[in-house]
Amino acid sequence: MLIFSPDSFTGSIMAVEGIRDAAVLLNGPTGCKLYHGFLSDRQFPRESSHDPLAFQDEFYVGQPRVPCTCLDGEDYIQGSLEKFERALTTIAAKEKGLLVVINSPGASLLGDDLEGVIKKVRMQDRCFVIENTGFSLPAATGFENTALTLLKHLNLQASHNIGSSKKVNLIGLSLLNKHWEGSVTEMKRLLAFLNLEVGTVFLAGTSLNEIRKSGEAACNIVIFPEYGRRIAEWYKEHFGIPAVFSPFGAPLGFDAIESLLREVAAVLDINPAPALAEVHKARKVSYQQISRFHSFSGLPKGASFSVRAESSLAYSLIHWLYSYLGMAPLAVKLLPGSDPKAAENLRIFLEENGFFEAWDKDLTLESVDIAFADGPTLQLLKAKECCKTGIEITIPEEGYIHFLPKTYLGVLGALLLLEEIINGLRSSQ
Repeated sequence: MLIFSPDSFTGSIMAVEGIRDAAVLLNGPTGCKLYHGFLSDRQFPRESSHDPLAFQDEFYVGQPRVPCTCLDGEDYIQGSLEKFERALTTIAAKEKGLLVVINSPGASLLGDDLEGVIKKVRMQDRCFVIENTGFSLPAATGFENTALTLLKHLNLQASHNIGSSKKVNLIGLSLLNKHWEGSVTEMKRLLAFLNLEVGTVFLAGTSLNEIRKSGEAACNIVIFPEYGRRIAEWYKEHFGIPAVFSPFGAPLGFDAIESLLREVAAVLDINPAPALAEVHKARKVSYQQISRFHSFSGLPKGASFSVRAESSLAYSLIHWLYSYLGMAPLAVKLLPGSDPKAAENLRIFLEENGFFEAWDKDLTLESVDIAFADGPTLQLLKAKECCKTGIEITIPEEGYIHFLPKTYLGVLGALLLLEEIINGLRSSQ
């Protein structure tokens, strides 16, 4: 079965594109630009993004995001420094914030002195180079490598207020997360019940100024360990900021979000009761709807499902569907770059509950009631009649355009996912 999963090159680009006042200058051919220009604008539209006529010059190629040096065969033979310098000065005049030069896999083999050109035009304060994103390594690797390089470039200063601050950072969110914007809103809403304010969302919709102040946080809350574990370790080493993880991976489902809120409250020595009361209210609402549906259908208890996702998302989802809804996992395939700790916890969970055969199983080998995966995988599973219905939990998407912010994380995310599961099962009967 094909694996639809972004690589480190995409992860590196999306790390930068998740910053409001930063932009990628892609050093490579036009073919490497087009998808990433589309993806970044789809995941994080900016104010001017709707006007393609404003981006008709040779480096933007009609797209507002991810300008490119548009290397051709001659550049690979004779060198690309002249074209790079022209692209850099042109794009710097248009993009007023940080510029991060990212080499395409092919351009990284040229060995051109890009840093020398940056120094020549005196832009080293607002521009740096990612020479090699990791080729075909997982997206999370490219994301974290670029994020750590960014932190070193910004030269953050330690704060004297760690421990007394009411600010926390959300670590490990990215434009590669489906519904990332709604997830940020929901996490801010829940943390407000603990009288906590989110300072920096690293790196999804944040600003350079917020990142520069991120060393003031009382703790770092790691949402997706794949995209944040090493970043949180960096903050711990350099600033002494403690990191908080959900024992279930991502905060998806009532158990996972409750555990994360308790962990945050314990680290900061605050009362979690107001936030937990919000989760309790959602449990009550969900019980009323689930019990009515179960009374005439017998579902969702006993319904079968399959999952393709990174381990932190897969573990929290599978744990919740089995423990809360009584659903049975028949096939679980983790994406490359999954968090090893969450993956091992998931493997143990499946074994202890009699589903070890589901571990690392190709989703096309089972026929289930509902599948959870990315859009292309769901299309393939439906075509092969391997699932009755499916729910997109990761990108790439099938193309559905969302007008309202949504999330699968937190309380509202749990309710949305339950709504989609119940209605998906109802319509497939």
